[in-house]
Amino acid sequence: MGTLRRTLVFALLAAVGVTVAGPLRSYVFRSNLHPVVPGAVYRSAQPSGDVLTGWIDELSLRTVVNLRGRKSEDDRRWLLEEIAASERAGVEHVSIRMSAADVPPAQTLRRLVEVLDTAERPLLLHCKAGAERSALAAAVAVLLESGDLERARAEFALDKGFVEWVNPRLPRLLEDYAAWLTEQRVASSPERFRHWAMHEYAPYFYKARIEALDAPLQLATGAPATLRFRVTNTSRRPIPFQSARHEGVHLGARLASASGQQLELRGGFVDLALAPGASTELALELPALPAAGRWTMRVDLVDEGVKWFAALGSTPLDLPLEVAATP
Repeated sequence: MGTLRRTLVFALLAAVGVTVAGPLRSYVFRSNLHPVVPGAVYRSAQPSGDVLTGWIDELSLRTVVNLRGRKSEDDRRWLLEEIAASERAGVEHVSIRMSAADVPPAQTLRRLVEVLDTAERPLLLHCKAGAERSALAAAVAVLLESGDLERARAEFALDKGFVEWVNPRLPRLLEDYAAWLTEQRVASSPERFRHWAMHEYAPYFYKARIEALDAPLQLATGAPATLRFRVTNTSRRPIPFQSARHEGVHLGARLASASGQQLELRGGFVDLALAPGASTELALELPALPAAGRWTMRVDLVDEGVKWFAALGSTPLDLPLEVAATP
């Protein structure tokens, strides 16, 4: 995506006759390095090991935050280079996996806030192109430092490589925060942003509370059961439940036995736009479980073809089941 975007930007510059000294010069040719909080926080594109070594010396960096994530036994060359450069300089290296195309899950935003609050500074935030994930992380750093929404919005800027019509989703995090401030009738501050990020933030409609109404924890093999749950929308947007089985939001459950058997269920097939703060009761048909013993059941909402709500930070309901053999 970064390489394609650079090519498109360069072609656009040539087409309109903008010179290299134009607003995108830093993005195209200079590793997109910019101060966020002068002397304390910087943002950039992916540096090579040698470039990072130079920046560590030049900027006195004490922490490098990689926003591209890190896998177990990760052997990507760019990551190995930057880890080696950080270790040689005695600099802390932190990896957080963020999407370049969408707002982060709630747990990822909380982790980013935690790192920005506790990591030794000066620190560098970087992604691949330095235009999207770095913009979002930089905006969060600005809000934690000053609470200034306009300064935070300025991190999503053309001179830093961000093109809103290419990716309109990331700035929505700031607009959701602004909407919450309006609802609360308060002004932005570092303390209020920190509270919102840690306790109030929910991407889109992916936040709900699930309570068991009629869900027996002891069952018998060969005996199906109907389980009932109350679902409350704790997000700021309506949850779009649908009766169609392969689209929209449904109630779901994943079951696993102690011996490794697994089962995935769906329920709640209703056409309903569940308003923020509203609740509804949904049923889940549990088939006869094939094996006696202990089972675990995780009940959650699922946006079909997209994500389970828990993947974006919503808290699922975990229930232990004891299945007895039928005499």
